[in-house]
Amino acid sequence: MTRTPQPATVPASRIRSRAVRAALLFLPALFVVKVLVLTTDRGGRCFVNDFECAPFPVDAFGALLAALVVSFVVATAAPARAGRVALAAQVALEAVAVLLVLTFP
Repeated sequence: MTRTPQPATVPASRIRSRAVRAALLFLPALFVVKVLVLTTDRGGRCFVNDFECAPFPVDAFGALLAALVVSFVVATAAPARAGRVALAAQVALEAVAVLLVLTFP
């Protein structure tokens, strides 16, 4: 008796298209969040005067971007099961990166 494999719930092509869509929306999201931060009183003072502002954690942001690139590559190149996990990781890392930009003016 042979067992027939079950079809994937989300095909790999759909996972790839969602990963590309999430990657394309990442930069506009960063831009919008940065503009929103700069419109606040504290953000405006930090931008103009650079007074009492914590430095932006460039190392943490770089690590997030590196992990984001890896998860994007895995989501677009891996089979459906690994791609699904990588897509979830990509979206979570994008959210963390946007929140990091939101917290540092």
